[in-house]
Parts: sequence; structure tokens; C-alpha cells
Amino acid sequence: MNEYENPWLHRLKWTYLLIVVLTLMIPVLYVMYISFNANGFGANEYVFTLEWYGLILSDEILIGALRWTMTLAVVVTVIAVPMALLAAKYYKTADNKLFVVFLLLAPLFVPPDILGSALLVSFKNLNAVFIWVGNGLGTSMFDSWFRLSFMTATIGLIIYTIPYSFVVILITMGRYRNEQTEAARACGANGWRAFWDIEFPQIRAGVFSACAFTVILVFNEYTRTSLLKGGFDTFTTVLISQMLNTGMSAQSYAMSALISFVAIAVIGSIILITLIRAETLARIARGKPEPATS
Repeated sequence: MNEYENPWLHRLKWTYLLIVVLTLMIPVLYVMYISFNANGFGANEYVFTLEWYGLILSDEILIGALRWTMTLAVVVTVIAVPMALLAAKYYKTADNKLFVVFLLLAPLFVPPDILGSALLVSFKNLNAVFIWVGNGLGTSMFDSWFRLSFMTATIGLIIYTIPYSFVVILITMGRYRNEQTEAARACGANGWRAFWDIEFPQIRAGVFSACAFTVILVFNEYTRTSLLKGGFDTFTTVLISQMLNTGMSAQSYAMSALISFVAIAVIGSIILITLIRAETLARIARGKPEPATS
């Protein structure tokens, strides 16, 4: 708050922000609340317990689904973020920037069920074409190339996450000046050294944010994954299947709450470290003397 701002208005802004955050967090907090109930969801009596957290590893279906989800998140992040970074670098040098933005953001304008269904039909037809080619060549090596599997789910999630990663990286890249790269090249650095030593340190926050954003998106995605995954289950598909059929188990509530605790701790730590670092830099800046003017 600056010295000219009304303190009550400042407090009102923070109150509004906290109310919005709390409203968004109510479903998560409710899942956490249920996860500590020995009698489970919908019970008349609430008995606090940590038992369900100790039984998480006993649910093989849930652990297997979580393993598949984490594998998907890692693979998609490793592929999608570098592709988004290259797209952002191309955007900076492209003459027709509007076309580049439209091309990269186009998947955002397609509803997830329509995009997932379109990819599903495309992969099925493409797989049929490869099977036909293999039959003509007398080989079966092409039969499973585009059968619904981990690969098709990965492709669908890459298409889904690249626009978000592109926007996040592009925002941080907006303050970078290409003249710095040109200066590095003039000093004898090749393209890779100029990027790694000069450009990447300045856009590193955007790249890491894009990685975190991609992991979150993959972890929470259901529609495209359920349509394209083939014969394995992910964390969200298991939870939604339980809710629609048998109801979530106590271990599912505990696992969901545990993941929420970890996510809140990680994000809260990042925010806290950022605030501390910003305050430290501001204190250092205030301690520096003003430059002399002629």
C-alpha cells in the first residue's frame, strides 16, 4: 500500500481477494475434510482419523492410475514446453504474427469433447489405413501404430497444452530484446550459447511456469484423456468412474486430499519465496544512491 491510498480501501481489496480464493477452494477443502473422517462420505457422525492416508498404497488401481498420470505429465511436459518455446521464438521473428497466434491458439476455441472426438475418429481411420498398408506389404508391424494407447493420449494432450505454454512463455519473452542475442552473436557466440547464456536466464521463469502449468493441465484433464488413452486408467478417469458408479472410496478422498496438500504447499512456497525475493530486491534498490544528474 502506498502512502496516498485509503487504508480501508486497501483492506477491502484484500478481503475481496481472500473471499474469492476461499470460494474457489471450498470444494478442495471439503474433500480434505472428508478424507479425515473414519466413517467416510455422508456419515452422520464425524470421527477424525488418519487411517485412510495409511491405506492409500493398498489401492492398486488408484496407485496405478496415478503412475500413468504422472508419466503422461512428464512426457507431455518434456515435449510440449520446448515446442511452445520454439513457437514463441518464431513468433518474435515472424512477419505475420496474427496468423501464428491464431494457429497456436486455435485448439482453445474447440470444446474438449469435440476436439477429443475428432482426434479419436482421426486416429481410428489412420490406424485402419496403416493396417491396410501393412496387409498390402504382408507385414503386421503397422497394425498398432495409431491404435488408442499412451501415444495417442500424449498427442492429444500436447495439442491441448501447447497453447497455454506458448502464452505463458510469450509473456515473459515480451521483455526480452533481440538486440541482446545479436550482441552475443557479434561477440562470437553461436546460436545455442546466445540462447542459453543470454536469453534463457531472462525467460527462465516463464519456461518453468509453463512446465508447472502443463503438469497441472495434464493432471486435471479428463475428456481428451478418456477418449484417447486406450487400455489404461488415469487418476481423473478413476475418480470420475468411481463417482458415477460405486462412489469414491475413502482412499480416493485421502489421495485427492494429499495431492491437494502437496499442490498448495508447492504453490504457496513459490509465492512466499517470490515475495521474499521481491522484498529483498526492493530493499537493496532503496539502499542504492540515486544517479547523479547533470
